Amino acid sequence: MASSKVAAPASDLQRSLKQLTAITNTAYNDQIRHVALNIWQKHLNPDNPQWRYLTRKSFYISNKSGSAHVMAMIDSRLPQHGIVGYFACTNSAVGAEVLTEACAWLKKEHNLHDVYGPINGTLPNDYRLNVDDDYVFPGEPVNPRWHIDAFREAGFNIFNRYASGKLKYYQILLKFALRKPHKDFAHLTVRPFNNSDYDQDFKIYHELRNQIFPFQSTYCPAISLEERIYNSSGKFDPAYTYFLNDSGKDIGFVMAYPYKNQLVLKTIGLLPAYRGKRLTSLLLDPIHKQAARDQLHTSIYGMVRVGNRVYKNKHPMAKVFRNYVTMHKHS
Repeated sequence: MASSKVAAPASDLQRSLKQLTAITNTAYNDQIRHVALNIWQKHLNPDNPQWRYLTRKSFYISNKSGSAHVMAMIDSRLPQHGIVGYFACTNSAVGAEVLTEACAWLKKEHNLHDVYGPINGTLPNDYRLNVDDDYVFPGEPVNPRWHIDAFREAGFNIFNRYASGKLKYYQILLKFALRKPHKDFAHLTVRPFNNSDYDQDFKIYHELRNQIFPFQSTYCPAISLEERIYNSSGKFDPAYTYFLNDSGKDIGFVMAYPYKNQLVLKTIGLLPAYRGKRLTSLLLDPIHKQAARDQLHTSIYGMVRVGNRVYKNKHPMAKVFRNYVTMHKHS
């Protein structure tokens, strides 16, 4: 008989951190263990502003067959969906058991029949499941492979697929691949992130992200500025952030960061009225020139949702080398 424990709301963050740490130290390999622990420690901090928006309950199982932890959550800005995150297990069977408990609670107590995961709270936090159990660049999820089996055994199906691509010798290739924008948009200009007015430009970056990606997935609400600031460390580099400007108004951006002699191109976005006009080349050009100055020899296009415009228009010589999924259950 499983020993199931539901954490009290006032103390569940510290308790969850302790339980997740124990599971991680037991079940994660050496390469991903320290990455996972850093994620748990940062996000399960009471100072994390996401807790202002989340109703949560933690579930933990520990018995002879193994250990598992998950947190069931409801974001007040997206109350029609349940979320499960902060998930770890020593094997898929016990993992499926704790996921089932969390989904049952969301259904019984909040009448939520659609549950998505694994999502550690709000959008900028680490989410998705990695198909591989290693670590390649900052921002991608780390987990043992059997986490996917646990979700499947608990009745979840794949909701979205993501992929990361890699392009070597991109400087030469992109000279021939980047298409010029339509003539009607020749007046657009690109400006770098202004470090002398960091707060204002970060706010513009934040507001553009919320306007461009408000409904990218059903589980991603428009987040607060405080949440994005809290989660920006290690995933935001002003030296690799540029804005596209139309007559004084910023209408798009690109964000990347360097990692181990590689350019990690993370996000590029345009307001709806400017899409399909070949304008992304205007943003990619300064990013790749900056990477050349910094002697970054490979470009990684990180965690692109399979099927979206960026994925469909990927460079033919960009090799997909990482895959990820998110999961959904309807009951």
